[in-house]
Amino acid sequence: MGKVKEWATEQAQKKCDEILGHYIQGTNTFEETKDKLLKADINLGLIGIDENNIDEVIQSQVKKN
Repeated sequence: MGKVKEWATEQAQKKCDEILGHYIQGTNTFEETKDKLLKADINLGLIGIDENNIDEVIQSQVKKN
C-alpha cells in the first residue's frame, strides 16, 4: 500500500474509533454516532464502512466492548 493511502487509512480508522468511543461511553446516541460517521471528513471506504453497513459496524463495535 502506498504511503499516502496508508496514512489516509490510519486517519480514517482513528477518527472512526474516536466517534465510536463516544457512543460506547454513552455520550452520543446511535443516530448521532451514525450521523457523525457519515458526515465525518474521512474516507470511510478505506476501512470498509459505507451507508449500507454502518448500522452493523456500530452495533458490532458495542458488542466487543
